[in-house]
Amino acid sequence: MFGDRPHSYPQRIGFLLVPGFSLFGLTAMLDPLRHANRLSDRELYQWHLISEQGGLVESSDGIEIKSHQSIRDASKYETLIVCAGDLPHKRITPGLLGFIRQQANLGVDIGSQDTASYITTKAGILNGYRTTMHWENLDSTAEAFPRVDFVQELLVVDRGRFSCPGALSGLDMMLYLIGTQHGNGLATMVADELIYTHKRAHSDPQRTSLQQRLDSRNPRLLEAVQLMELNLEEPLRIAEIAAQLQLSERELERLFRHYLQQTPSAYYRNLRLDQARWMLQQTSQSVTDISVACGFASLSHFTRSYRQRFNKNPSRER
Repeated sequence: MFGDRPHSYPQRIGFLLVPGFSLFGLTAMLDPLRHANRLSDRELYQWHLISEQGGLVESSDGIEIKSHQSIRDASKYETLIVCAGDLPHKRITPGLLGFIRQQANLGVDIGSQDTASYITTKAGILNGYRTTMHWENLDSTAEAFPRVDFVQELLVVDRGRFSCPGALSGLDMMLYLIGTQHGNGLATMVADELIYTHKRAHSDPQRTSLQQRLDSRNPRLLEAVQLMELNLEEPLRIAEIAAQLQLSERELERLFRHYLQQTPSAYYRNLRLDQARWMLQQTSQSVTDISVACGFASLSHFTRSYRQRFNKNPSRER
């Protein structure tokens, strides 16, 4: 299991780079391993970059990274970490899925970084497991794959599967690996080398708090926005929100105008349109299905509202 002491050294870790992977997420995982080797004066970890075809792989930043080998040439690893990023549903190929299944059948510990849980789930190796992924993709992926237990956490380890939601969580994940295998002393020294002084728990939230996002501590405002965020597909009426907060509609409107400089209905509509834009860019769902999922009564109303906000039709986001 991920974190167990290896049987031999160096421990070989393969990073399977899927086009569109996060460059930041990759380096957040590699640098802790490099520092662990240097600080221990021993090659504890050895890493290999793998891609489907070998050669250069383009990251989500448009920067190409040269992989060490193709999946055809890759051997068995103790650990394989699948690294994905933008549009994971469009990056899947039979070759990638076959390689992931092959490694799983060989007993390799398999990790999913950023949005890679979508790909490893499609490979059929996460049924009955807990996993996590980037918060933007988590809910839609969980709905599509009910046999997998998706949770919004920073690190999930479940038997021979593990996952993190990308970006700095990869650093947390590797510090956990170093600490469990070689002690908290080495993990702390690595964190100090990386100027990383705040240790986060696995269950810490992926997003900043609503209070920080709104830059407000007003409890009524926070509760109102939370109700909106939890009811995007079937929007509540503004009167219903006000009643739940024991406010009049006029009081609720004054609250939103004071803190957010817009009416509650405008803020709610923009929340739903922002969600629709993300779904258009990151999923393969139809425009009609997305309009319904974001609480619009008709496609024409959705298209008109979308054009007013983003100055383009929804179909042009693809």
